[in-house]
Amino acid sequence: MKLKFSTKLSYGIGGICDNALYTLTGTYLLLYLTTVAGVNPAIAGTISAAGSVWEAICGPIVGFKSDSTKSRFGSRKPFLMVAAFPVAIVTSLLFTSIDASPSVKAIYYGVMILLFWTVFATFFVPYLAWGSDLTEDYHERTVLRSYAYIFNQVGMCIGMVMPTIIVDYFMNLGKTTQQSWQMVGIFTGACGGAALLLCALTIHNDDNKDFIKQEVKEKFLDLKVLPSMFKEYFDILKLKPIRYLLGASVVYLIANTIFSSDRVFYMTFNLGIGDKTISLMMMIITISGVALVPFIAALAGKFDKKNVFMAGIGVSGLLMIAARFVGVNSTASLIALFLIYSVANTCYWQLMPSMIYDVCEVEELFSGEKRSGAVISLQALSESLSIAVGLQALGIILDAAGFASEAAVQPEAALAWVSNTFTLIPGVFMLLVVGMMTKYPINKSTFSRVLYALERKRSGEEVDIKEFEDIFE
Repeated sequence: MKLKFSTKLSYGIGGICDNALYTLTGTYLLLYLTTVAGVNPAIAGTISAAGSVWEAICGPIVGFKSDSTKSRFGSRKPFLMVAAFPVAIVTSLLFTSIDASPSVKAIYYGVMILLFWTVFATFFVPYLAWGSDLTEDYHERTVLRSYAYIFNQVGMCIGMVMPTIIVDYFMNLGKTTQQSWQMVGIFTGACGGAALLLCALTIHNDDNKDFIKQEVKEKFLDLKVLPSMFKEYFDILKLKPIRYLLGASVVYLIANTIFSSDRVFYMTFNLGIGDKTISLMMMIITISGVALVPFIAALAGKFDKKNVFMAGIGVSGLLMIAARFVGVNSTASLIALFLIYSVANTCYWQLMPSMIYDVCEVEELFSGEKRSGAVISLQALSESLSIAVGLQALGIILDAAGFASEAAVQPEAALAWVSNTFTLIPGVFMLLVVGMMTKYPINKSTFSRVLYALERKRSGEEVDIKEFEDIFE
């Protein structure tokens, strides 16, 4: 089904919140906790990882619930509406500094990060799943994700570019570093919450004006349904395309988390770049990401999204490994590396969700039920776990290498490992992603077969699943 321009635009706007919060925490949380809030790097990494693990628990629950939710606003929209205001509040509190002992700080930021990822999970899985519900067209899904990715870049600008500008602006007004970072949290949270509301309130494709509210309200999650929920996820993970896609997602996002969290460390300590220049460098990633969107969409339409995905990430991985040995020692080489990274990042965020949408139909053909929220929540779980692993790994690496939070000049060993986690390690992980994707069996041809069989099955015809052993097994 072809979507209206207004629907694609509104859906895309929701991506502002997703990426604003994701890039803010992925890029600055570890830096903020260690250099502004005064938390030990290893403890800061543990706090960050704990939040991501918690989101990995919340995501599947929300996904399961959103599949069965019935309301006059459909099954996904209510979750975005519920999360909008808490997003603004919790993000502000997460970047609020407190004057307390190390143990109290650890507790405070631990609680805040749990609340943050709870709110994130509340909207993120239903938002992604909504894209699958809006259209089943193979290429239209890539187009829809292209809109979302463009607004993802606006979110990236808010969560990655604007923070250093905001900090610099308020410090010039005489505010402390702590007060300036609190303004970052307030600004990012407000933008994210507003984007969610605008997205939710302007899409009416699945509104049901004739819906009659049930007299007895269902609990958010009845503990009696937990066994069926876990069985559902276990059954979904039996499918080969889902396993390979989630595996590739986990590995790429570990690389992305390490690179994203480390780049500010690299620019600050290895290159000695100031806040304004850092903001400019971050803007290059955002602008190049937007510029690449139509090219990636066109290539995916011509050569299939799986092939474009593998080529973009594979070439980027090789060049990032090479950059470690050539050296990233100047502004020009830094810009080149960011452009290389943008290719991989655009391929992932534009094409991976579209491929996740496709396996929703594969799963429906296999199980006989439409469980998009459950499938996509597994993708959200993979993101959460990868963030946890990436942040924890970077925190441990920095601590083991002798990174000193208070020092303006870092030891040589620390600088060397900051360089490794900026280039070599992400590059190696990207090549592992390509290796996994060679086993992924869905392309335009196989998806057409699945969709045709699914339409027959929905109309009551018998479909022999054995015809799809090349996909399922």
